[in-house]
Amino acid sequence: MRAVLIEPDTLIAEAIGRQLTLGKIAFDRMDWQALQALVHEQGADALSCDAIVLGGIGQPAECVAELRAAGVTTAVVCLIERRCAATTVDILRAGADDVLVKPVVSAEVRARIEATRRRSRGLTSNMVRVGRLTVYLDGRDPEVDGERLRLSQREHAILSVLAANHRRVVSKEHVYGEVYGLTGADPLDKVIDVYICKLRKKIAAATGGARYIETVYGRGYKFEAPEEHADATAEAAA
Repeated sequence: MRAVLIEPDTLIAEAIGRQLTLGKIAFDRMDWQALQALVHEQGADALSCDAIVLGGIGQPAECVAELRAAGVTTAVVCLIERRCAATTVDILRAGADDVLVKPVVSAEVRARIEATRRRSRGLTSNMVRVGRLTVYLDGRDPEVDGERLRLSQREHAILSVLAANHRRVVSKEHVYGEVYGLTGADPLDKVIDVYICKLRKKIAAATGGARYIETVYGRGYKFEAPEEHADATAEAAA
C-alpha cells in the first residue's frame, strides 16, 4: 500500500510518517502546491497511490473539493487537530473518504484506507471467496478448503490485487503499480510474469491442477474460479 502525505510541519510529518511505516504503508511526502501542480499539469492519473493523507492544511474541505473537481478518485483521508463535528461534516461533504484526529495510530490509518478501497471495489469485507480459495486482503495467507496456502510477500500482494478485482481483467501495469507503487512503464514490470507463474503453480498444486489465473492476451490477467470449482463460489455466497 502506498500513500502521499501532505503535512507542512516537519516534526509532525515525521511522526505521521512513522505511523504509516508501522502500518506497512509506503509514502511520499509532498507539499500541497506540488500536488496541485502534478494533478493540474499531468492529470489525476499521475497519482499512483492508494491514498492521499492531508494534514496541517488551513482549509481541508476546499483542498478536497479541488482534488475531486480535478478528477482525483484516490482515497483522501484528512487529519485534523481536534474533534469538531462541523469541520468533519464539511470535509466529508467536500468528498473526503475519512477524517481522523491527530495523533494517528498506524493500525487505524491502514484499516480505514483498506475499508475505503473495499467500498470502491464493491467489497463488503477483507475476505474474497473464489471457488475453493479464500483470499484475505488484510495480510493473511489465503486458504484452499480451509488449509493455509503459504505465499511470499510479493505473491500475496499480487494475488490480493487480482482477488480484489475478481472476474475483471487487470493489466500488468496496474498490478505493478499496486504492488510496487511505480509506473508500469518501468522495465522491471517483467517480474510480474514471474510471480504470476509462481502463483499458478502453488494454486494448482493445492487444488489438484486447477487454473485460477488466466492470461488475457494484450490486456492482462483475470482471477476467476475454473468451471469445475464454480459451484464452491456459489455455495459460499449462499
